[in-house]
Amino acid sequence: MRFAYIFGLSGFLSSTLFSQVPPVPGDAPTRGAALPDKLKAAAPKLAARYAAELTKAKAGDALAQHEVSQLLVWGQGVPVNLPRAFEWAKKSAAAGHALGRFRVGLMYRFGTGVEPDEKKSNEYLKQAAPGLPALVKAGNVTATRALGLLHYRGWGGLEMDKAAALKIFEQAAKAGDPFSMSKMADQYWAGLGARRDRDRARKLYRETLPIFMTLGEQGSVQAMFWAGNIWASQRHGRRDYVEAIRWQRPIAEQGFAEAEFMLGARYSKGQGVEKNDVLAMEWYRKAASQGNSGAINNIGWMLNYGRAGEGAANSDKSIEHYRRAAERGNAVSQNNVGLRLKNEGDTEEEKAAILKERFQWHRRAAENDNPRGQFELAGMYDAGQGIEPNLALAVKWYRRAAENDNAEAQLALSKIYQGGRGVPQDHRLALYWLARLTEFNRDEDNQSFARDREAAKSALDIHGQLSARLNDGWPVRIGKSKGVGAPPEDAPPASLFQHAARLIFGIGIEKNEPEALRWVLRAADRGLANAQYVLAIRYEQGRGMPLDDKKSFEFYKKAADQGHAAAANQLGVKLLLGESAKRDAVMARKYFIRAAEGGHADGMFNFAVQLATGKGGPVDEALAVKWYQRAAQLGQPQALNEMGVRLLTGQGLPKNTETAARSFRLAAWQGHTDAQFNFAGLCRAGQGVDVDEVEAFVWLCQAALSGHEVAAVQLSALSPKLTVAQRQAAISKANTWLPQLHVQRGDNQ
Repeated sequence: MRFAYIFGLSGFLSSTLFSQVPPVPGDAPTRGAALPDKLKAAAPKLAARYAAELTKAKAGDALAQHEVSQLLVWGQGVPVNLPRAFEWAKKSAAAGHALGRFRVGLMYRFGTGVEPDEKKSNEYLKQAAPGLPALVKAGNVTATRALGLLHYRGWGGLEMDKAAALKIFEQAAKAGDPFSMSKMADQYWAGLGARRDRDRARKLYRETLPIFMTLGEQGSVQAMFWAGNIWASQRHGRRDYVEAIRWQRPIAEQGFAEAEFMLGARYSKGQGVEKNDVLAMEWYRKAASQGNSGAINNIGWMLNYGRAGEGAANSDKSIEHYRRAAERGNAVSQNNVGLRLKNEGDTEEEKAAILKERFQWHRRAAENDNPRGQFELAGMYDAGQGIEPNLALAVKWYRRAAENDNAEAQLALSKIYQGGRGVPQDHRLALYWLARLTEFNRDEDNQSFARDREAAKSALDIHGQLSARLNDGWPVRIGKSKGVGAPPEDAPPASLFQHAARLIFGIGIEKNEPEALRWVLRAADRGLANAQYVLAIRYEQGRGMPLDDKKSFEFYKKAADQGHAAAANQLGVKLLLGESAKRDAVMARKYFIRAAEGGHADGMFNFAVQLATGKGGPVDEALAVKWYQRAAQLGQPQALNEMGVRLLTGQGLPKNTETAARSFRLAAWQGHTDAQFNFAGLCRAGQGVDVDEVEAFVWLCQAALSGHEVAAVQLSALSPKLTVAQRQAAISKANTWLPQLHVQRGDNQ
């Protein structure tokens, strides 16, 4: 049996550690009520700024021409005038200014002040991309945000790279740009370009919200709009639709189309105002008259459900609006139009024509970064529907959808890498995408929650089966899967082992475990460490080979002495516990060192334990912390929990409750019982995270179900303190809880 040695320090934490309770977020009074007076006071300065920019623009200043265009779109210091905004952007672009080209590209894409033209949009964005880095270097934060968006969307001839976008936004955020800080928060919240980190995102939202309100009080339309969006979400800690409307109504009333659209949505849903379809349609129509694709789409929705004030539901007019929104760059509408075309057509000719049209809509949605559109486009390339089959492009779009958190694409990519279909076969990447799938958005009110949860369950099962085989010592990459017969007897041992692996996995050949083990024996007899490790496990467990502890120990040692890290870790465990050999903590430490230095996470943890406890050698706290940290970075749950304890108590590290909470949570998601208990304590005390007794209840449930007695006692004490609604919410979350596998970020972004 293979396992890691567990150190007891990181077990039960005293409840006295969880004693500081911070104030409930959002207790401070809101500022929206005083906004109208502040805007009146700011109006002369805004008008003067527009006049100054206009003077420079008329004199040929390309940057000022871009600024005038923006102000005309926002209605900041001047009434909204989208056609004029487009003309000034064109002048800036004609002068060769990268931001002018960028703005024209966006205006063509979404039909802002001009009829939408995707081809022209792509041309202008491609012209803009090379010129933006110089502006970024000069400190232009607008250019920095523009470059970040091109990387984020994969526009302007750039590959979609959300990790690169995040770095660019971070650069602007460090320079003090709150809009880039909010973009960073969005990416951390959704887990795009980085591991999902909602604590970090929430902190960023809380930092940016007061900045946006201050800028909004000075008349910034952008800031008022973003402040309203944050108030309308729960991302900063609490939702307040009334306050959101206070920040967005003034700019809607001055003609800013996006705010008009948002106000229509509020009346449509009854968020912060009485539900009122008449007022909803009034605001939607105002936004739609300016070409706002979201408003056009939502008018289609209202028509489809008979809520547009035009009598009964009208599906034909509804579809007409969806198509109009799609033509104006609305990615959701583009994908939905494509989906509506599924299974249409009576004759083969009609079906073929409709398939081509469907392909074009999904292509446009995909290029506008719609995850479902990217998945649908990948499937069409994969199956050759509406286009010639192209596996390379199918993989490209599966990957883009997968990076955008589409569970179906992540599962498809995993299967592609397992089988090596159109890509080099790679079990490591297959496991990576399965693990990413388990990071699905866990908001239970999300419409895709049930579907994503089922996909995550499937991913957990497949991941467990595949990782078990890799833990048995089988290779990550097996090589060619077709036309490969049995190697000759005198082939290199690595070839013999690869053939055994194909027999185990059934890649290009029928599965045959007994035959596979015969090839493993030949490779092991010829000194191959990987084959020796496989045999060590089989003899240890009596699977396919006779149960034989002595032979198991011998094969572990042969493999470990050749530098096999996993074998070195297992040999260290056996020596430490006296299994198949005399106890020898000194020799165990030597093998744990080999395992750790070989990159084995359990070996790192075990070596750290020996350094911390003095088993097999001197105590070295500083070195122990180093190896705990390295194991934690690889997701080793015991190491993560240990790091949480040390960060919380200041043992060997400076205290940091936020990082401690994150470390506990990463281990808790993997099912580590003590980490679940410890994280629950932080949730109750509000240390490193917000006070959240519902969340604490969920984690105490998980720990108690795993046999944690103290957690069970605390759960019984906590339950009566919750309201009925809180208890129901906690039980629902506990019932739908699934483990979240650790994802090692890096080259796979």
